[in-house]
Amino acid sequence: MINSRWEIWLDGLVKRALFWSPFRSYLLYKYRYAFTPAQLARLTTLLTEAAVVPGDCGEIGCYRGYTTVFLNKHLDEIAPTKRYWAIDTFGGFVASDVAHELQIRGKQAAADRRALNKFTINSRHWFERALRFNGVTRVTTCATAIQDFNFSEDTQFCFVLLDVDLYLPTKAALEKLWPRLSPGGIIVIDDCQPEHVYDGSRQALQEFSAAQGLVFEVLRPSSACYVDPAKRRPSFVIIKSG
Repeated sequence: MINSRWEIWLDGLVKRALFWSPFRSYLLYKYRYAFTPAQLARLTTLLTEAAVVPGDCGEIGCYRGYTTVFLNKHLDEIAPTKRYWAIDTFGGFVASDVAHELQIRGKQAAADRRALNKFTINSRHWFERALRFNGVTRVTTCATAIQDFNFSEDTQFCFVLLDVDLYLPTKAALEKLWPRLSPGGIIVIDDCQPEHVYDGSRQALQEFSAAQGLVFEVLRPSSACYVDPAKRRPSFVIIKSG
């Protein structure tokens, strides 16, 4: 379709008005991923590896959908028929999970309290709108805490990105996901660095791996891997934020 001279002129006028308005900063590109480019590259490599394994893909803790869109665009290229689960409260951390961090894990510093109050400005509506805007249609969205969600008995996973930050939801997610992970499947867990406001996920992972008898192997400073080759169990891959 060829635009008329009037449409071209009007489009140019609107763009100029926006560019010179106080809102022009919103027109500039902003890097919105919580992951570094190297981590995103690792994610696509891991997703490619896991895509040949039977089962769905999933993301627990997806905020506004930046990484959801990124990974689904990659799935369009390598495994377009894979189902993708997106589970999030879409309203920030659960109050009981925050209370555990404050009262049990001692996250009392002012910076900790601010970090535990993040991610509240969000909604399922805007998340799903972002997916539609980017042409992503395979995602099953569930607005709930992972502790309150139950998968059907036949649900299996080949790849899961687990990014819920705190101890209790990470513990609950691992307990629910590990039995459903197909042999050769991968779980990527974000925010596993020590001595950090979100190191509850690291504690939950360490406790879970000890209970399951998983072997910890450091791959490089930015990531780590749990492997149990003797039983050909699925791999745990942990990518540390920042």
